Amino acid sequence: MAMVVAGKSPTAFLSLGRKGDAENRIFHTNIWFTGSNARYESLLPRLHRIDNYLLKCADNRYVRGVQFRTLHMTSGVHNTYLFGRAARTYRYGFITNVQHIAHTRFPVVVDMDDPFFTTEEISLLGSQRVAAIVVTNESAANHYCELGIRAPIRVIGQGASTLGVDPGLARQLRQRRVPGELTVGYVAAWHQTAEEAGAGTAYDVDHLVDEVWPAVVRACPRARLWLVGGIGAGLRRKLDGRDDIEIVGRVPQHQVPTYLAAFDAAVYPRRIQHRRAAVKLSEYISAGVPVIGYRCVPTDLVTRTGAGIVVDTTEEFVRHLTHVLRSPVLRGRLADNARAAASLVDWNVLAQRYAELLDEFLPAGGRAGLVGVMS
Repeated sequence: MAMVVAGKSPTAFLSLGRKGDAENRIFHTNIWFTGSNARYESLLPRLHRIDNYLLKCADNRYVRGVQFRTLHMTSGVHNTYLFGRAARTYRYGFITNVQHIAHTRFPVVVDMDDPFFTTEEISLLGSQRVAAIVVTNESAANHYCELGIRAPIRVIGQGASTLGVDPGLARQLRQRRVPGELTVGYVAAWHQTAEEAGAGTAYDVDHLVDEVWPAVVRACPRARLWLVGGIGAGLRRKLDGRDDIEIVGRVPQHQVPTYLAAFDAAVYPRRIQHRRAAVKLSEYISAGVPVIGYRCVPTDLVTRTGAGIVVDTTEEFVRHLTHVLRSPVLRGRLADNARAAASLVDWNVLAQRYAELLDEFLPAGGRAGLVGVMS
């Protein structure tokens, strides 16, 4: 494994020793591999005060698994060392792993994109070194306040990168569509059955393919569902022979906007309640795709922007998705609403807000508003 450092070599990092070299820079470290976190892959390159010292794992999933487990098991040792060395030069830190708070010796801003609200998490976030906490939605912010967190909490949601449509790929997708097809897309990291090993409610699509989609096709025979993302072996066997569902599989991130542009509508069929935003909803809205989804914290974005329809029951899901597919006028209006809200999920806009937040709580040329946090 290798350490990847923004603008510095590992040797340069280890030799840092003069306070002031990076006095207004912000230290950040974490375990890293391609696809590890869509939020930070988009955000970190845009936050120019942050120096990223990333412990990089291999792209090969088997090698990466060994490396990740090794790093995780030895995290106490290497985090103590890294943060100890950083404290000799850096005055501030940026935290994307809540466990790192225990190792900090300077004021930090903590990004909590996936909060669990455990007792340990609350205790760590209560540290005097925490200058501010960033969450992706108001629900998480409110719950942290209810649990007694006193640090300032700010909301910066999930974004989408403004990537163009690939004309060549777009032509291929048009040829892939069945003539007269109305394409409904669902993008996720994984699509699995409930019975598959490791499947969780986040990736279980049994409800979508067994209950929702057959009812939609009965009401709108031209409808076809495209599943974009990893496909479990059990789900692949289950869908074998079904011509109403297209198994697309994984696609490179830079191709996702082109696939989204091919959708007449998109769905968010998850019925789990969690207090974090969903990247896929930001991507749908950025691409101007109408969304039908169940009412939950992530789909608050759909409600606020008018980019789709949020429902409470399976019957409502089927009825409204069918109506959207049958009505070009309604689809156009929802798509217009999504495109009008694109700036709300543009990573360039969100990163600028984040940079201003860092300047507020970790001021360059000044001192963070904390007492007794430097050791």
